[in-house]
Amino acid sequence: MAATRKSIHATLDGPEVSRLPRKTIAHGAEARPVAPAPSSTGSTLHHGRTIVSIDGHDVIECAVCGFCHSDPLVSDEDLKKFYGGTFYEECSEYFRYAEEDKEWAMLRYGYYFEKLESLTEGRRLLDIGSGPGYFLEAARERGWQVLGFEPSTIAAQYTSARGIPVINDFYSAGKAQDLGKFDVISLNLVLEHLRDPISLIDDAKRILAPGGLLFVTVPNDFNPLQMQLWQDHGFAPWWVVPKHHLNYFNPGSLKRLFASRNMETVHQETSYPMELFLLEGRNYVGNFPLGRECHKQRKAFEIALLRSNLPLMHAVSRTWSEQSIGRECIIIGRNPAGSCPP
Repeated sequence: MAATRKSIHATLDGPEVSRLPRKTIAHGAEARPVAPAPSSTGSTLHHGRTIVSIDGHDVIECAVCGFCHSDPLVSDEDLKKFYGGTFYEECSEYFRYAEEDKEWAMLRYGYYFEKLESLTEGRRLLDIGSGPGYFLEAARERGWQVLGFEPSTIAAQYTSARGIPVINDFYSAGKAQDLGKFDVISLNLVLEHLRDPISLIDDAKRILAPGGLLFVTVPNDFNPLQMQLWQDHGFAPWWVVPKHHLNYFNPGSLKRLFASRNMETVHQETSYPMELFLLEGRNYVGNFPLGRECHKQRKAFEIALLRSNLPLMHAVSRTWSEQSIGRECIIIGRNPAGSCPP
């Protein structure tokens, strides 16, 4: 039997929870060593052990950044072209599916705002990468003052058509310097797409009020259930998509990233572990209709709790996070009073 490799959870998050036998790595997903590469995050080098290689991109366990990311990284020019227009155009029915999911999304966002409102008295929100604008809409319905930054013209128009203020542009500290301070800044499914997520967090902190909150969601990748499916059930690492996702986080690496930027983690949880469907034999990978059906079942579970038992929803989500399972990581960090970006 071929030699095994420790998973990222073993090296970054304490006890080893899984190993990666070479025999389970799919065609086109070969694990191999990586040489140091020039940094795009202000450090001297990106370097670390390769976890997987797909479509000419390694995913490395970066010793400099403290989280896994693609190597080489996509250029800034290609990213701006992709997220400025192509991203939503690739799924022509994106907004139809978003509208089908709106009831569930608004319940989930209301659940998050219950937590945010327990942690801050301020009600001024900036949503960076606001997409269809439902997070902003949920906040506005609760009396928050809201503003979004969204690079996609299609998504920005979809949001502004509902009377929600949104700036159709990529966020930067320079573009936001005249907007004043915000009590909460949200980054929902944004950090995984960026060349330099560390700099974005630093830029966001520049307009985050002292004691303000940074709310982040990212996919929970290379998690124990995914590793189980990869290791023992013959699945390729379907969650690795170098064209869309440059960075790969888990609860431990996300919390360390916050700590490195002088952000105190005040809440952390994960969402429904979609990989349960795969372990039950419902292989939705590459099967969009089945994927939507599994998603509907996930929604039904969450809607039932979100409508009638929020304490149980919180308890379940925290338990998933403690085991590093769940499809998305959710973290809230507090900006210390008088804090400046490192």
